[in-house]
Amino acid sequence: MQPLDEQAPKMNGVDINKFGEILIFDIHFESATLETAKTFKDFLMEYIDNGEKKIIIDCSKVKYMDSTFLGVLVFTLKKLVSASGDLKLIMGDVNNPVWTMFETTRMFRVFKTYDDIGHAVKGF
Repeated sequence: MQPLDEQAPKMNGVDINKFGEILIFDIHFESATLETAKTFKDFLMEYIDNGEKKIIIDCSKVKYMDSTFLGVLVFTLKKLVSASGDLKLIMGDVNNPVWTMFETTRMFRVFKTYDDIGHAVKGF
């Protein structure tokens, strides 16, 4: 993996690395809510609008995710799929509360989820 160049867009609480053609967004905030949703969506769209098609979002450190932030993930998936791309999510282990929320709401049927970066990268 390699970090992006200094001129690439940045967001507090999110690290970005590139592995070949795959962009990996590592979220470091515990609550993914309305407060961060719009900024994160705009941040992701900058990359997608510039041609990025393979994205992994590491949500393993997120302990709470509201419906607004989940909506950003759904929007991102739809945008990528319509551009012949794909989105993978890293959820961490089954004890993560967000993992439980995904299971309860059946989001695992919508998203391809993995427990670590290695498996997510191989998923492409």
